[in-house]
Amino acid sequence: AGPCPAVPQVLRSCTEFVEQHGVVDGIYRLSGVSSNTQKLRQEFEAQRSPDLSRDVYLQDVHCVSSLCKAYCRELPNPLLTYQLYDKFA
Repeated sequence: AGPCPAVPQVLRSCTEFVEQHGVVDGIYRLSGVSSNTQKLRQEFEAQRSPDLSRDVYLQDVHCVSSLCKAYCRELPNPLLTYQLYDKFA
């Protein structure tokens, strides 16, 4: 079975990359270089799945995790939905 189509390509690609290359302390805590994160965002907007194996992303794995965090922050309804927030808290 293939990946779930409900998961956006940007999240699938970035999390797979982080699992393969991002085994470093604070991978989701530390921010990547903002220009690299912006460049990656633009590449995802222009094409469905950019080449994450390029040196710029391998040398700054934090920019990939930063894009994941930004994507989740910008969702219209958070992953921990407003309706269920009290149950999570």
